[in-house]
Amino acid sequence: MAVTDARISTSLPSHPKTKKLVKRLGIAACWHLVRLYLFAASNRSGGSLAGMTDEDIELAVDWLGGDGEFVNALKAVGFLDGAAGRYEIHDWADHNPWVAGAEVRSAKARWNAVKRHHGEDQADRQVPEWASLRASSNAVSNAASTVVSSTAALHDEQSSNAPSPSPSPNPNPNPNPNNTGASAPKTATEDVIDSNREKPAPTPKLQAVSIEELVAAGVDEQHARDWLGVRKAKGVPLTRTAWQSTVAEASKAGITSAEAVKVAAENGWRGFRAIYLTGYNGRSRVGSRHAPYDAGPEVTL
Repeated sequence: MAVTDARISTSLPSHPKTKKLVKRLGIAACWHLVRLYLFAASNRSGGSLAGMTDEDIELAVDWLGGDGEFVNALKAVGFLDGAAGRYEIHDWADHNPWVAGAEVRSAKARWNAVKRHHGEDQADRQVPEWASLRASSNAVSNAASTVVSSTAALHDEQSSNAPSPSPSPNPNPNPNPNNTGASAPKTATEDVIDSNREKPAPTPKLQAVSIEELVAAGVDEQHARDWLGVRKAKGVPLTRTAWQSTVAEASKAGITSAEAVKVAAENGWRGFRAIYLTGYNGRSRVGSRHAPYDAGPEVTL
């Protein structure tokens, strides 16, 4: 699926990163930055420039300055992430989601086209990248059924009226057998003080979702490791709230959470949003011949 446009924020000229870039290389550098966004939208829709050398990147945007100057400046101010040969445009998928999901939408459109004429089996053979997502979906469905059944069985066991095989002794033994005397009763003043004393609030702990939990939810283990690695590199742990949001966004996009993780891991995305596949109007744009001018937020800053 050809991508013919990219979104650029109206705040780009006044952004601190842009001002730093201009300070280093002059005002013309802004034009080459725009050229880089357009090149990525057309040729590297996932935002990854992996496999491209510094020279390759500068040739792609027709940089006329010194060798390596443009790429080094982009890294210094924060427009590029990663190391040589593995660069990616900073937060591309978050700020330009429609372009970032182009390859996935294209695979789905091609699969549907083949299916209409030749059936699912032939579509799976001709479009293996979408077939793998379908296979993941089936695995997730089976895993979800197993989890639901196990949870129901555990609930029945816990709610049963049958006595425990190892009942606790009643009455409970004295935890301190050497202390046979009763403690002195509190005075009325002590009771009032205790009731008014503020108890320290517990320190909240960050509840991160583990690889094991993702696998239990049907996510391929390698996909889970890769995705959590991406989030760790960006300093964004996968909280339970973030995971619940990912599951909800995957459902809105019409795919499973395992498929969303796979796509995010393959594209180096720290998260997944339904608009990566459907656009802001909520309707699937798979197979559309028209460029989505309401596709989402601006190009990354």
